Amino acid sequence: MTSVSVEVAIIGAGTAGCFIASLLDEAGVSCRLLEKSRGLGGRCSRRRIDENYSVDLGAPEFAMNADLDPVLLAKQQAWIRAGFVSAWQRPSARFDATTDTQMQTTLCATPSMNTWHKQIAGHIDTLTGSRVQRLQKSAGRWQLLDADGQVLTEADKVIVTSPAEQAYDLLKEFAGFEECKTVSDASLAQYVCAVGFSQSLNLSADVYRGGHPLLHTAIRESSKPARGTARGLAEVWMLHSTFAAAQHDSPDALIEAFCQHFAIEQTAQVLTSHYWRLSRHDTSVRQGQPFIWNDALQLGCCADWLDSGDMQGALNSSLQLFRAIHPAQ
Repeated sequence: MTSVSVEVAIIGAGTAGCFIASLLDEAGVSCRLLEKSRGLGGRCSRRRIDENYSVDLGAPEFAMNADLDPVLLAKQQAWIRAGFVSAWQRPSARFDATTDTQMQTTLCATPSMNTWHKQIAGHIDTLTGSRVQRLQKSAGRWQLLDADGQVLTEADKVIVTSPAEQAYDLLKEFAGFEECKTVSDASLAQYVCAVGFSQSLNLSADVYRGGHPLLHTAIRESSKPARGTARGLAEVWMLHSTFAAAQHDSPDALIEAFCQHFAIEQTAQVLTSHYWRLSRHDTSVRQGQPFIWNDALQLGCCADWLDSGDMQGALNSSLQLFRAIHPAQ
């Protein structure tokens, strides 16, 4: 394999990685994304159920509010105009107050959440299926090496956007990245499963969140923009466990809890399930700026766990690190 040389190498092609890569690319900075999985998206992955239908397996939405950074607001509007992000207006409720619904509006990438990643970063040089195992300096430049010691990429700067545990494995020998360990110790796991129903459930909300010991969120997947449903099914619901439930329960327990809570008598068809070992992090364990940057080493981190722990946190962390290393913007 011939090593590629760029100005900035970005490890991880999830939301934070793809966004900062797109910002750097727009600014004329050569960069490369390195991703251990098969494609872009990270925890916004999509899983195919049949030849015509797939579901959002991870993060279900973007935040949409007037308090966002003006650059992020402008970006959101541009994504909407381009047609790969749409407003999702839906009735929402808590599990423990199912008759008290309110209308909320968020954003979804269409036709799946990882469409956004492909649209903003699909044109950027990306090496997938390659895990960076070690970083080393040679002649003043960074070398990114795989498990065999082969140099995958050389770069002037390196940005790590992996979950905190994986970031710590790469960065623990360098000064200034000790908090990766602190946050990784507070990582939170989560089960997610997709269930289908042959008849409409006629529930009052499309999203339920909070107020249940096992269910963190239940989302009527078929209510999201540009989504259909699997053949023979009227509705598909995505069930996300609470972080506590992921320690000892199973996807079957989630489905049983959902059906019991809403007194659903029809049979639920299990479409798929997934265990996110590093779903989120307890962001209360850290304070300060939403990124890490060692200017002497030209090495840093941006990720959701350095901000609010969700997609919006990943976007903000990336934007703030971009401004720090590219101050003209």
